[in-house]
Amino acid sequence: MRTAVWPRAIILVDMNAFFASVEQRDCPELQGRPIGITNGLTGTCIITSSYEARAYGIKTGMRVKEARRLCPDFIQIPARPQRYAQVSTAIMEALTTITPDLEVFSVDEAFLEITHCQQLLGSPEQIARRTKAVVYEASGVLCSVGVSGDKTTAKYAAKLHKPDGLTVIPPWEAARRLHDVPVTELCGIAGGIGRYLAERSVVTCGHMARLPVSELARRFGNIGRRIWLMAQGLDPALVETRVAPPKSIGHGKVTPPHTNMSNVILTYLEHMSFKVGTRLRRHQLVAQNYFIGLRT
Repeated sequence: MRTAVWPRAIILVDMNAFFASVEQRDCPELQGRPIGITNGLTGTCIITSSYEARAYGIKTGMRVKEARRLCPDFIQIPARPQRYAQVSTAIMEALTTITPDLEVFSVDEAFLEITHCQQLLGSPEQIARRTKAVVYEASGVLCSVGVSGDKTTAKYAAKLHKPDGLTVIPPWEAARRLHDVPVTELCGIAGGIGRYLAERSVVTCGHMARLPVSELARRFGNIGRRIWLMAQGLDPALVETRVAPPKSIGHGKVTPPHTNMSNVILTYLEHMSFKVGTRLRRHQLVAQNYFIGLRT
């Protein structure tokens, strides 16, 4: 018989199509409409899209021209980064009323360590429902929530039912629920690691038990050990409440097609340099100087 209190309980909050949802909240006339966010009205690449747009096959990274081919009623919306940051900050501050053990994973995702909240706030599922209500009250935007006994399984659970979903995977069910899931669906397993595992016939999480943990440890070190445990619902990673300094800082911009005028390219470079410089100063870091030559 299982005890009511989980030995470890973690929530992952995942905002649903965050930028698009904020736009639809702020502009009621956009609700229920297929919209996509781009860098300004002249942006050609979609940053994110509403669920109404996704129903037509419109995806992040798609060109606006292709989106309009799939959906003639597609609406292009220029991004408002400051507004999204404002709403994100309100959400993260509201989540600290649930627990101070909060890890801001990205602008629209956060992990909550709720192991020690169960006696006060109830079962993990009850806390998750309360979390969803707190997020909506703070932002007017819906979120999906995953609950489990480790970070990786909680993150996987959060994406199972969108939008406005709530999925609970108790720790004692995690290995079974992950058994037939492709390993590449887990956060952090893609690219080179995914190919390395596939070459060793590890395609699903259930296959991972066939591979000695020592083999992954020799190839990837501590990350390899963690991957081996992740696939079995035993991710040991802690919820990091302290934000570590970044190991690298960069900024990217998508230029319009066939951009070849040096003054336009320099404008983009100036904008990106300003963004990178701001982040460097925020973390009290410096950069080495490199000369970038442009052929005119």
